[in-house]
Amino acid sequence: MLQKRRLIVALSALGGLFAVYGGTAYWAGLKAQETLEEQHRMLASLPLFKVKSHSYERGWFSSRETTELVFNRKLSGPYESMLPDTLRPLLGSTIKFTHTIKHGPLPGLASFDFHPARALVKTDFEMSDSTRKTLKRFFGDKEPITVVNRLGFGGGGELSVTIPSFDYEETLAGVKMKWKGFDLKLDYKHGYKEYKTEAVSPGFQLDAASRGSIRFDGLRYLSDMRPGNTGVKLGTSELSVGNVQLNWKDSVPYSIKLNELLYVLTRVRVGEFINPSGEFKPSNVVLKNFTYQIVTSEQDEFVNSRGKVGFETFTLNDQTYGPMRLDVSANHLHGPTLTRLDSELGRIPFEGVEPAELRKQYIGTIKTYGIPLLENNPRLLINEFYLHMPSGDANLEGSLTLNGFKENDLKDPLQFIRRFEADAKFSLPRQTLENMVVAQARNLFTVDESAEDQPNLKEIDNLARNLLDSQLTQWIEQGFLSQDKGQLSSTVNFRGGVLTIHDKKVSLPWEDTPEEVVDASAPAAKAK
Repeated sequence: MLQKRRLIVALSALGGLFAVYGGTAYWAGLKAQETLEEQHRMLASLPLFKVKSHSYERGWFSSRETTELVFNRKLSGPYESMLPDTLRPLLGSTIKFTHTIKHGPLPGLASFDFHPARALVKTDFEMSDSTRKTLKRFFGDKEPITVVNRLGFGGGGELSVTIPSFDYEETLAGVKMKWKGFDLKLDYKHGYKEYKTEAVSPGFQLDAASRGSIRFDGLRYLSDMRPGNTGVKLGTSELSVGNVQLNWKDSVPYSIKLNELLYVLTRVRVGEFINPSGEFKPSNVVLKNFTYQIVTSEQDEFVNSRGKVGFETFTLNDQTYGPMRLDVSANHLHGPTLTRLDSELGRIPFEGVEPAELRKQYIGTIKTYGIPLLENNPRLLINEFYLHMPSGDANLEGSLTLNGFKENDLKDPLQFIRRFEADAKFSLPRQTLENMVVAQARNLFTVDESAEDQPNLKEIDNLARNLLDSQLTQWIEQGFLSQDKGQLSSTVNFRGGVLTIHDKKVSLPWEDTPEEVVDASAPAAKAK
């Protein structure tokens, strides 16, 4: 009798435990769906993809979510011709993946994983036979990508993405590819507003015997972001790349739709006035130890951001530059205005709108919602710019501040200009300036290569050098520039509507020009 009673108690406890576990699993399934639906909304907002279909089937102990994506060809279109023939078809294919969601509180129990969590999500990618066949050439029997997402009880989670390494070779085409893999770890909090990211790729190498080679190694990205009180994302992001090498034998024509590229990456519409075209000449490029860092902080309702970019050396053909250091800051930016501008710019329709109309809407939005940004004394600083070049060193320090701006100042251009305060100190090699002027002169005077009458480039170069020499000589004699051992240097100051260069006042177009004041922008005097 006692044994029977014990058995009943044990079965009751087991049943109660199962009921509790089942109830917890059902609750965890509901909460997991909320988290994953939020993830899907974030994915759908990314510019890289377009959502073709999406479904969610929730069960008691497990659920299933299926999504179909296609690449946004506006992003990849300008660069597809540079990819190997075997990779191009992938950009037109559909990416279909299924999330298999095991509900908590012990979602990995079946595989002896005893870590508690709201859910454990494993992703399987379903591909067409042709796509799978193409990827099998590279990855063999390994899965091309593995994604695991562990959802925590607090609404956050840990996401990991792994792409395995591969060695690929097309003997007849003379193409070799070596991919050293990719790992991403994302630790996010509830609502995805706070997250830490670490992405690492040891390297990649592509050798095309007839066209050239590309390689990079030591790529690493780190970020630690959190929301500020004003809605602006605060924190740090860093990128480092050990080496990048490009050796290309053919001239590659390009016509890049930068307006569309900027839109898909930033949702900022700028029309078609920044779309360059031309060709990349055969070249050998090596970049060593590239780094960048952006730190954004908040003080009261104002945002400060500082960015640093640098590299050890940059070699183009037989010319080596570096080291290079650039350190810039944007301070006292009105946080609520930045948040509002980001929201309003994202509302402007882009598809099918004429470029002129886009520019009008873009500028109109900035005028309507960006005024508080100007009214709160924003300040831009170039803390340091240094670049070593074959002809010498270039240095620049400076600041630009808008003080006391009022909205009515926009109606008075001169008053608006007087609100600015600027300081700059610079030095650069005279030879560098000469090279820039000569290059610009060639662009102005050369015509289509198919034209019958071509200008004499030597005469153009000599003309540009002579004009520059005459102008520099005049500025040096007037004291606006200093020259020492081939280095040109000066200082610039603008306050209260008064411009001085090297401590000498310069008349501005709206000022009466006294006889004793020489305008530094006046054309060079003719030689007697």
